[in-house]
Formats: sequence, C-alpha cells, structure tokens
Amino acid sequence: MNAELSQLISLQETDLDIRRLIEEIAALPSRQEQVERQFADANREFHDLHAEYEAAKAKRRSTEADLEAEQQKHQKFKDDLMKARNEREYTTALREIDVTKKTISALETEILKLMEQVEKLEAQVQERTPAMAARRVEVDKEIAEIAASAVASEQKLKALQTERQQLFNTLGSEAKSTYQRLSRMRNGIVLAEARDYSCLSCRMKIRPQVFSDIKRAQVIITCESCGRILYFRAEVATP
Repeated sequence: MNAELSQLISLQETDLDIRRLIEEIAALPSRQEQVERQFADANREFHDLHAEYEAAKAKRRSTEADLEAEQQKHQKFKDDLMKARNEREYTTALREIDVTKKTISALETEILKLMEQVEKLEAQVQERTPAMAARRVEVDKEIAEIAASAVASEQKLKALQTERQQLFNTLGSEAKSTYQRLSRMRNGIVLAEARDYSCLSCRMKIRPQVFSDIKRAQVIITCESCGRILYFRAEVATP
C-alpha cells in the first residue's frame, strides 16, 4: 500500500476516535444530571411523604394540647357546678359542661384518626428509608464512575491528539492540504471505503479499472462523486 495512503487511513481513524471521545466527554455532564435528576424526583416523593408524616405528628400534638385544655375547662365547669350559688350559675355551668363534653368527644375522635394516619405514614417512611439510602449510595457510585470516565477520556483524548499531530506531520504538504480541505467539506470524513465497486460514503458506482487501482493501493484515488479518498480493505473483500 502507498505509504501516504496508509498514513491517511490512520489519520482518519484517529480523527474519528477523537471525535467520538469529544462527543462522549460532552455527554457526560448530561448523564450525571440525568442520574441526579432521577434521584431528586424519587427523593422528592420521599421528602413529601416524610413532610406529611411530620405534619401529621404535629397536628396530633396540637390536637392533644387542645384536648388537654378542653378537659381542664370541662373540669373547671364541673367545679363551678358544685359551687353554684344560684340557678343562673348552675344553668351556665351545665351548659358549658355540655359544650366542653361535646368538644372533648370530637377532639378524641380526631386524635384517633390522627394516630392511625401517623402510624400509617410512619410505616411507609420506615419501609422506604432503607431503599432511599441504598439508592443514594448507588447514585454516588454512578456519579463517581462518570467522573472517573471523564478523567480517563480526557487523558485518552490528549494522547490521541498528540498521536494525530504526529501522523499529520508525516504527510507531505499536498496530502496535508487535501486532507484539511476535504475534512472541512465533508464534515471530517476524508476517506471512504471502496467495496463491491461502490464508494460506501456516497454509494456511487466505481468503474472496474479504477476499482482495481484502488485495490492495488499504489496511488491516491478520489471518488468521482463525493471527492473522498478511496481505500480498499482486503479483509472484507467479497470472495
């Protein structure tokens, strides 16, 4: 194979590896953001559940305080009833006793409901807490792996860029110019494989004599349609 063609193929493969790595590195922040967002969504549901649990406990404590205050009032009115000096004080005490009795009954009913709600929410929180803790560990591990991948990819990218520059420097001035021009024109895809009498990039048919010259790889040949440099891979040749 023509030495310069071999160098061009290696340069193209290196450039494609560099492009792939750059795309992978660029995608890493969004991968990390997705992992964190998914955990945040799940954690938000757990946080809301926990907040509901705490609110129910606070409501129960508040209602229990109201009950205690009402029971004290009830006892006071019972004491007032025993101390009544006339019919008006007696009637007033009876009326207040009845009112506080009804209020106490209503508060006791509400407290029972709140106790059931608190127990239910507490069970749900306790059930989900280990899973959330385990998921947090998994998320931290995924983020650490993404960070490690970013470091490794950056190091590999630097090595490839150095290798790429060395390959480029081995080319003659004309080959350098042709490669750079085609790279700008063809979105970085300078070379195209020729197979079964066709250019695999643009699918244009290749004349038999030209295809034979490409297979011999003694000179650099470009596609008559897309202008890319053509090369032949013997290992994938059709029998």
